[in-house]
Amino acid sequence: MTTAQWIYVILLVIYAGLFVIFSRVFYWKYYAYKYYYTRRPSGLSEDLIADLARRTNQDIPRFSIFVPARNEADVIERTIDHLAHLHYSPDHYEVLIVTDEKEAQAAAEERKHIRSALVTALTEGGPWPHGERHEAVLVALLSRLSLEEAELAGKKAGPYLSVREILNLPPHQRQQILQEISQTLLAGRGRFDQERFYQSIRRTLPHASEREIAQLYPVFLSFAIPTVMAAAELKDVHPDRLLARMLSEAAQARQPLTQKVLTALAETVSSRVVRRIRNASPEVLDQWVAEACAAALPTTQEIVERKRREFAARRDLPALKHVIVPWDFDGHVGGVCTGRFVPSTKGRALNYAFRFADERSVMWGFYDAESRPHRDVLLYVAWRRLLDGDKFQIAQGPVLQVRNFWKNGPICKIAGLYQAVSHEWQIPYQLRSVPVIGGTNFYITRDLMLKIGGFDSTVLSEDMELGIRAWMKGDAWPEFLPYPSSEQTPATVRAFFRQRLRWGTGYLQVYEKMKTDPTFPEDRRKRLLRTCWWQGQFSWTFFQGVALLPIVVTILYYKGLIDPSGVPLKFRIPFHLLAPIYLAFTFYCYYHFREYMDSAPRHVQLAGLTQLFLLPVSAFFLPLPYSTSLVLKLIGRQPKGWVKTPRTRE
Repeated sequence: MTTAQWIYVILLVIYAGLFVIFSRVFYWKYYAYKYYYTRRPSGLSEDLIADLARRTNQDIPRFSIFVPARNEADVIERTIDHLAHLHYSPDHYEVLIVTDEKEAQAAAEERKHIRSALVTALTEGGPWPHGERHEAVLVALLSRLSLEEAELAGKKAGPYLSVREILNLPPHQRQQILQEISQTLLAGRGRFDQERFYQSIRRTLPHASEREIAQLYPVFLSFAIPTVMAAAELKDVHPDRLLARMLSEAAQARQPLTQKVLTALAETVSSRVVRRIRNASPEVLDQWVAEACAAALPTTQEIVERKRREFAARRDLPALKHVIVPWDFDGHVGGVCTGRFVPSTKGRALNYAFRFADERSVMWGFYDAESRPHRDVLLYVAWRRLLDGDKFQIAQGPVLQVRNFWKNGPICKIAGLYQAVSHEWQIPYQLRSVPVIGGTNFYITRDLMLKIGGFDSTVLSEDMELGIRAWMKGDAWPEFLPYPSSEQTPATVRAFFRQRLRWGTGYLQVYEKMKTDPTFPEDRRKRLLRTCWWQGQFSWTFFQGVALLPIVVTILYYKGLIDPSGVPLKFRIPFHLLAPIYLAFTFYCYYHFREYMDSAPRHVQLAGLTQLFLLPVSAFFLPLPYSTSLVLKLIGRQPKGWVKTPRTRE
């Protein structure tokens, strides 16, 4: 055989071995379902838990759920609403949202500059600020004034504001939808996307039916017209094409309004809004803009406080606590404020919040700011606690990062699917050898958390470090929690890379800490170091090399260094089917996890599914952040600080 033929044979052996490695996923799935998913108790309910508590002479377990949320205004409200409706007695669990004082400080400084720029432009005719956030505040101001004037005009003109659905909405929801639609119209510069307007209504009113949304859409569009007209007059621009399209769309959708009547009413409202602004004193304008800042750019704290007041007025919801971490808190459980700047981390925030938890809570749960846990999760954890008592101390559930699937690029889509596979099928098997904690969708007893000293706020992978320390110092090994929580994957390649780079760097930090910590038992430390090296540094290097293989094969092929003629055709054919098998598995993963994905229009789904065909290209990028973390560590350039992962707005 020639050298080219031998190279082909070697490549066939390599690809066969890689397929065997890939095939492990089917065994992981078999293992996970045999020992966990199919063994979930049937008929889980509050009555079953109460009956089990009586039979075992125990109290019904109480829970405290912690959610760290810094700069999470885009997602936190939906998360709070979801956590408030878990299938468990609201008297037996509480939700603690942990925010950071630094966010409020930064927002106050930003709002000061926005107010100054907008008030100057409105009163002195100065240059208009062109920042996106300045535009959002201006639209919020005009939307609020337009609603006020529209109500007055509606009382005189009749049908303009005669729709009960609008009047019955809470003011903040009405304002939010209108300002989103108006801002979208202004930013679109003549483009008109009805589906985006529907999404604005759907996002603010998640329980509204499609029929209700279709009824609300033209009403809000009608209100957006004077907002856009007022903005155009103040800025001395004339978006005639956009206004014509808006008037036509609203008039066609809202019988009995004619375009002529709608135009007259919109002109009346917009002129009154502009006149109010121009006649207002700088002090009044400053107050209006300040209120518009809060409406357009709410902080996480403002949203949580509004939800806290809402929860306090109802008896059918769990207690909602808002914990604000001081800017100078040192980061330790029971720690103090230092009077100097302390970097923010997730572990630091949670360690501060522990002091505010109900002392009656025996189990503490942890979720990210965009988590949507299975509604039966508390019932299951309570059931396990009642059955095994103190033997059940810590449990980790799967985290499926696919909810914003349709808003992601192709690499992030594929990464989300394979991360979900890893969590749902691999972690149950992996927990046999490594005490895996994922930082979200996990539960731990209050006593164990305090015994081991909470989180280490100095490492980037505080979750992995906690799991290892729970075993090393608390003699507690995590068990698998067979109830998933859906989350988001970073929507851009840049955000995806930074998140995974932080994970990889944190993994290496914990590995080094484990090597040097003299308080860890020697036998356990050696065992975990071997396992973690095999599943970490070795695996990252191996799979990065595998990702480079197609590039190497392509180069060899074009140089004439691959000759398949030395292998009979019947042995070559199966290897030509490997690529379709991998692609088919990717589509299978999509269909398996699609119930956890947010809805999207059909054309968006079709376009998104075609991106899965980029699997061969995406495969190169999936291990890249981890192998990069190895290289950066070798040259001493690894990331030092914790960086928050950006969210997709929900």
